[in-house]
Amino acid sequence: MRTGPERIARMENDEDRDRLIDVLKSATKVMSPSQFFAWTQGPLQALLPHEIIICGTSDGSDQDLRMRYFSATRYFKAEHFEAACNRQTGFIAQVVRHWKSTRQPCLVPPALGVTTCDPEWEELLHRLELRNMAAHGQLSSQGNLHAWFGFFRVRDLDHQTGLLLELIIPCVTATYARMLSYESLAINQSTSMVSVLSRREIQVIELVRDGCSNQEIADRLGISAMTAKNHVQNIRVKLKVNTRGQAVVESIHLGLIRATRDKH
Repeated sequence: MRTGPERIARMENDEDRDRLIDVLKSATKVMSPSQFFAWTQGPLQALLPHEIIICGTSDGSDQDLRMRYFSATRYFKAEHFEAACNRQTGFIAQVVRHWKSTRQPCLVPPALGVTTCDPEWEELLHRLELRNMAAHGQLSSQGNLHAWFGFFRVRDLDHQTGLLLELIIPCVTATYARMLSYESLAINQSTSMVSVLSRREIQVIELVRDGCSNQEIADRLGISAMTAKNHVQNIRVKLKVNTRGQAVVESIHLGLIRATRDKH
């Protein structure tokens, strides 16, 4: 196996090596989601130009990954993310299974010397406004999948991209984990005084998750459609998201609601 210095030596020029060092140094200052996004769009962007990153982590027991995305393009929307991350039929689930079998960087379209993949993925990427992909994962100390990151709408995708992924994914994993840790701490501190969402808002976002319209929410809860609409708007403001879909994703991520409705 190549060591870290040997991998760095294979980088094409001194400029790339300087950019890599900048990525590693600047990563230590990342603590919040906004800082993580700024880091991916700043130092990391200079090394691996992309517009979207989808991040997935698990507790190391090889369970389903908890997914989240950061996007710099208006074309990729919450509904695209939700479709891509569907546990049974989603594109990401296919890619993660592929990575588990190869444990190698995956590029779509494939580059010379990089693991090949399902040719239908190119069509899926375009359908989901992702365009192309450079993805890689990292194992836990127990040998299970610990983290997976997909970079999309990547510029200049080639064999060098696969090498870059091998170099940066450990740093991206550690940086993302630190962000989640500080975010969880901030949430715990805020929720120790007041719940993120009220009991009524929890009921509303659960119905949004189940696909209910404002009128359907109103009918279920015995309130007016305008009140239901106001609840949804207040939820979006509290969670600092722009769409109903993002509100559902963030509520699940924060542990406020389950990903699916409880079955009785």
